[in-house]
Amino acid sequence: MALREIAVSGERALEISEALNSVSLRILRLLLKERLDVSTVAERLGMSEAYVSEQIQNLEKLGLIRANYERGKRGVRKVCETVVTKITIIIEP
Repeated sequence: MALREIAVSGERALEISEALNSVSLRILRLLLKERLDVSTVAERLGMSEAYVSEQIQNLEKLGLIRANYERGKRGVRKVCETVVTKITIIIEP
């Protein structure tokens, strides 16, 4: 899947703006550079895997990242990658 820019407005803009915080932006930046599993993202950010997993689920639900389950050295791991490079929020009445 090619990286893309998106423009959002209305309810979609509200959903995305509410989901974007310093952690989710750091996750998106990490995933822009390379595909990573949830454990590695948590480790690199120095945060709990549970919290990072929750943030990743939110970003995935919003369509900002894509995740696949792949075999790892210790079982199955969730590997994530970003699908957007730019998000434009359009403010309309």
